[in-house]
Amino acid sequence: MFKNVSVLPSTLLNNFIKPITQIRFATKRAAGSKTHMQDSRGKRLGPKKHEGQQVTTGQILLRQRGTKWYPGTNVGIGRDHTLFALEPGFVRYYLDPFHPKRRFIGVALKQEDRLPYPHFEPSVRRFGREVIENPYRAEKEENYMSRKESLESPALIKAKEDRILKRNEKLKNFIDSLKEFGVVVADSDIAGIRLLTIDGFMRGGKTLEDARFYTTYNALYDLKLSFKRGELNENEYNDKINQYNEMSKELDSKIMFDSKFRLVKNMTIEEIESLQNEIINELDSIIKLNEPINKDIRQKALKLIDTPGAFNLKKQVLLKRKYLKQVLPELDTLVSDEKDKNAKVTYRMNYETRRVDVVYRPKSVFAQL
Repeated sequence: MFKNVSVLPSTLLNNFIKPITQIRFATKRAAGSKTHMQDSRGKRLGPKKHEGQQVTTGQILLRQRGTKWYPGTNVGIGRDHTLFALEPGFVRYYLDPFHPKRRFIGVALKQEDRLPYPHFEPSVRRFGREVIENPYRAEKEENYMSRKESLESPALIKAKEDRILKRNEKLKNFIDSLKEFGVVVADSDIAGIRLLTIDGFMRGGKTLEDARFYTTYNALYDLKLSFKRGELNENEYNDKINQYNEMSKELDSKIMFDSKFRLVKNMTIEEIESLQNEIINELDSIIKLNEPINKDIRQKALKLIDTPGAFNLKKQVLLKRKYLKQVLPELDTLVSDEKDKNAKVTYRMNYETRRVDVVYRPKSVFAQL
């Protein structure tokens, strides 16, 4: 019928499409609430503990909507504004003069306490300790340790004993060395303890000057505490301070520690600089830079660099890098193209040819340890 029509008109196309059947579902009017005439149960808001009542940790003091009552001393607040006790004690309802528009609930640690505690004074705290009057229980509590502590206890005790023995041995060596340096003091034990304390500070990273200062400060402070406790009267206190100052002055003028914590004769800055210049001049005379050295010269140079009291550790490292190189540079006189029994084979990247070259170097250019 429509063979000659390429496109059907929209009106004819609509006539050929069958109408879609519409389905209508049943409707129902929404019913009203059946509980609109009933009351919900109470939320049990309000105070749960009253003034003076004894509470334990975690007990609820007040339930509220909004923060009408604020958490005071030893009281916390939940996200629903519930106040609860953080410490065992007695409930106190109070006002704070620093916050006149707020009402607080706190927990006093003692029944006779009143809140708020005085401001700008140390806080009243409970450390969770009580006196154990029963001697058996007291001894048991004192000797209690966890399983891990009991297992590690023998090793810890032995390590502590070793440290004490090592400390006493070092102290004895320091006391014996006083005569070698010509130190004359009234009490050699106090002088040895001073040297031992300086040694500990220096091993902890402090300089000699700082170690001496802190040692003197701590010793004088201990005397001050003894005077405050009544163990010394004023005359004894002043005499001991003068004796210690004289002893430290005599000791520091004759003994000092070097960079390796060895006792050496005390030297001024000018004397140390003069000694350093002498050592460097001697190193220049026995070692020519970039020239091979034998084992004997190396040992002599190491001994010079390690001269007690001359150089610190940083300066020693710099001198070793300058004079005692592990491998000398590849100069023309220190490189050979021919294989030799007294030469070592090394490999070097040639960036021009992009190949690895085989280089023969004399054994003398390598450090002879």
